[in-house]
Amino acid sequence: MNTLLTLSTGQFTLILWIWGALGVISALSLWRSGMMPMSGRRDNASLAALGTINKRAGWIIQEIPVLITVLYFYVAAGGGLTVSSVFIAVFVVHYTNRALIFPYRIKVQDKRMPVMIMLFSMIFYAVNGYLIGYYFGALHDYPPEWLWDPRFVLGMALFGIGMLINIGSDNILMRLRKPGETGYKIPQGGLFRWVSCPNYFGEILEWIGFAIMSWSLMGLVYATWVGLPLLAQGFNAHRWYIEKFGDRYPARRKAVVPFLL
Repeated sequence: MNTLLTLSTGQFTLILWIWGALGVISALSLWRSGMMPMSGRRDNASLAALGTINKRAGWIIQEIPVLITVLYFYVAAGGGLTVSSVFIAVFVVHYTNRALIFPYRIKVQDKRMPVMIMLFSMIFYAVNGYLIGYYFGALHDYPPEWLWDPRFVLGMALFGIGMLINIGSDNILMRLRKPGETGYKIPQGGLFRWVSCPNYFGEILEWIGFAIMSWSLMGLVYATWVGLPLLAQGFNAHRWYIEKFGDRYPARRKAVVPFLL
């Protein structure tokens, strides 16, 4: 553990470049596989080799590590109530919603998820929690005037808009089926008018905003790790919608980014 808290800036930068490259490889793999492991829309039997777990419990277990590790390593690395703590705060706000609020709002009923996906996600979140906590706690600080720098203001605005889009789109999906209804339906309203996965678009926008507001390699790497796989998963979901609903599916909709992709 002490080694993780004594890395030099050069060592940490090398780790970030390697981690970012792995994010690109992960996205390409997801794109080529055509799988949507978190959605349940594909029958990914191979991912259930280690068994399955209740989806709500699995979601909470897989996301909690990022909250624990980012706070632990930020404090352990010497971080305090500085400008850097703002970046930790917005990160914690996002994942508090994803780990502790969102799982109790989704209608999972008796749905299950592969344990393998849960374990991989736990590792991913634990690694990123360490990287972000240590980076902002020990390696990069900002002067107070950074809080009114145009990059910070723009990035924070994009993060907030993205989070609103993400949550609003989730709300539409949660209300898609009436009590007792089963099966799949075509989402309507909000940014669903233009894209199949506005929830992904919102989250991508959040992390682009995070990268801009922090103006850091750490922010860029995390935006890459989250954004590219979400793009791949969004394209796979878009293809699934078209296969599932055929001519009934709105032809004008893009996959993730309105009017573009």
